[in-house]
Amino acid sequence: MKIFKEPLVHFLVLGACLFALYSWVGGDAPQSELDEIVVTPGRIENLVRGFEKTWHRAPTEQELDGLIQEHVREEIYYREALAMGLDRDDTIVRRRMRQKLEFLSEDIMALPEPSDEELQVYLDEHPDFFRVEAEVTFQHVFLNVDKRGNAASADAELLLDRLRQEEGSLDVSELGDRFMLGNAFEAASEHEIERLFGNRFVAPMLETPIQTWHGPVTSGYGLHLVYISERTESRSPSLDEVREMVIREWTAEKRKELNEAFYERLYERYKITIERPNETNVTRASGP
Repeated sequence: MKIFKEPLVHFLVLGACLFALYSWVGGDAPQSELDEIVVTPGRIENLVRGFEKTWHRAPTEQELDGLIQEHVREEIYYREALAMGLDRDDTIVRRRMRQKLEFLSEDIMALPEPSDEELQVYLDEHPDFFRVEAEVTFQHVFLNVDKRGNAASADAELLLDRLRQEEGSLDVSELGDRFMLGNAFEAASEHEIERLFGNRFVAPMLETPIQTWHGPVTSGYGLHLVYISERTESRSPSLDEVREMVIREWTAEKRKELNEAFYERLYERYKITIERPNETNVTRASGP
């Protein structure tokens, strides 16, 4: 059994396997039957541009020859892999080829420039997507529930009375408990307020009267006494305000529609037969 552990035996076995593989894919075919690979001037220019983009200089003659030989090697392996059917039943290869065809179909299907009328219709049909959010300028006093425990609500009520009575004469930053995000916010949007304080904090900021202290308002951190100095209401923008965004979204939707139409035309060229097994691993809903 020692002979099978010798490196030379391993080398000979590997060589035999490679020879068999080469013969299987057509290694013995006469020269006239071999595929022709032509490296065109355009291909060489692409190789040079790719090198320049990476290394910020032109390749030397030796480097260019290496690029060309590597391209030939890739082309040979690619063609042999296709001939052996290595692209079949490979999920990654199939998905990549599908993507390339979709990209190609997008490139050849030129979209006309949308008119203002078309853009306005699209804007009117998607008011929530393009809505300009409300913005709130406010300051707050924070009360830490974890620190104050059951006394937090009573402390908030006492402090709220004081703020209303002595409004304008108190340094808000010195009141309540320390808050890591600060005590004052300038023109904060709905999204920003929700991101910082949580969704329970947003509604009171949009509904309560301005220029008066109110609360306590609950957040994920604890309780807050809030003074809103200014608030701009949410509104629908004009087309000129969001033109670039509308064009981008309109274009994306139209491309999706064209891609779907392209697929439907391809689909019509095929006869589709789906042979389901008697038992399939699917979850069946109860009822009819």
